[in-house]
Amino acid sequence: MYVELAQRNHPVVYIDVWESDFSNNPLAVICSELLEQIEYVFKEKAPNGKVKDKKNAKEKFNDLKSRLGVCLKYAESAVLFSGDPISIAATKAASKAIEVTPNFNASTQSQKYTETIQKNHIESIQAVKDIKEYLTYLSELIEIIYALNIPIVILIDELDRCRPNYAIEVLEVIKHFFETKGCTFLVATNTEVLEHSVKSIYGIDFDAQLYLRRFFDRKVSLPTVSLVDYLLSRNLDFDKYNKKNVLLYPYVVNQLSNINFFANLFKINKIELREVEQIINRFFAALDYAAKQLTASDTLINTVVLMVGLIEQHLDKQVDRNNTSNIRFTIEITNSAVVGAPLSSFIKSMFDCVSITRGIKCFLESGHTIFPEQRSMLRVQSKSFSNAQSDAGKDIANIISEMISFESNGNCNYWMWDDYQKIIELSGHIE
Repeated sequence: MYVELAQRNHPVVYIDVWESDFSNNPLAVICSELLEQIEYVFKEKAPNGKVKDKKNAKEKFNDLKSRLGVCLKYAESAVLFSGDPISIAATKAASKAIEVTPNFNASTQSQKYTETIQKNHIESIQAVKDIKEYLTYLSELIEIIYALNIPIVILIDELDRCRPNYAIEVLEVIKHFFETKGCTFLVATNTEVLEHSVKSIYGIDFDAQLYLRRFFDRKVSLPTVSLVDYLLSRNLDFDKYNKKNVLLYPYVVNQLSNINFFANLFKINKIELREVEQIINRFFAALDYAAKQLTASDTLINTVVLMVGLIEQHLDKQVDRNNTSNIRFTIEITNSAVVGAPLSSFIKSMFDCVSITRGIKCFLESGHTIFPEQRSMLRVQSKSFSNAQSDAGKDIANIISEMISFESNGNCNYWMWDDYQKIIELSGHIE
């Protein structure tokens, strides 16, 4: 949206308020960002108006800095009185940033932007009124001199990630200091989370919806993002591993089928997009790590097993299992389908391929063999995997058989569950 607004010739300011969440002074943060980014507009956009109007714009910009300085001085006095070291440092830093922002008119560089103010509440109120007037006047001059469209649009992002008290203070600052003609704030936030923040400050019975309506003149609700569409938009590259001695199963023919599988798991486990991004990054970090290992043979990796393990780890629901453990899951793997095949049955069959049991009957694609004594074998070999659930309308038995043939001929680094567990634990630390 920032880019689109700029392309539409609007002065646009972007503020990620979560980055300043450590501060206790949102006014200082917004002041500094506004001055810095609006000053860029003055410097970089070629003026085409009258010289007199250009001079007026410079003067009003300097006046705006001065009045913001007044407000920040009062804020600095308040935090000095409270004795909070973090607030003191943040407010002083913001005041300093305003002081060192150069005037447009070199002849007034010695002017003090943050003059000594009478400790008087009336002066502070007047400064706020001046700020609103200067912002309106600046927006009009920006339109005249620089041929830009108004209003100035200020994007506030990540508000719902902030501490509850800081998030509310940001809204209050926007409402009381910057609600003015020619300046529009657009806040991108999870409203439900923001309502919880309000209630955490004012009490569980407080009407958070009514409170928030004080701040927002217009509300636009975005539709829920399709997880499949989101993953497709990432252009995830599974095919690159074919050139790096890494064999990905079970989606051998069409690796994009991984996307449908991932989306199903994310959806039924109620994993948010930001978390999806984190899990996907760890998934590919694990594959990249495997691809960089110098081994004489190919490495065979089951993407279904790897993703299930990563989700278990992310949700702090890791199962204490090893190569010989019975298969069980603590995350949700039901109530969905992988193109006609029950998701839970499909996942279990994949875990059967990477765990071991002991038995006398070994099923192969062509039939079964009975041994005189118990032998160790893949769990999937102890049952008729020719009846395994199909995937994407195809008989998965052929894929399982091919995987087993790699494991049994010794020409492949065939990962068992213990191997997946190690890479999953490591995945959050791989650069």
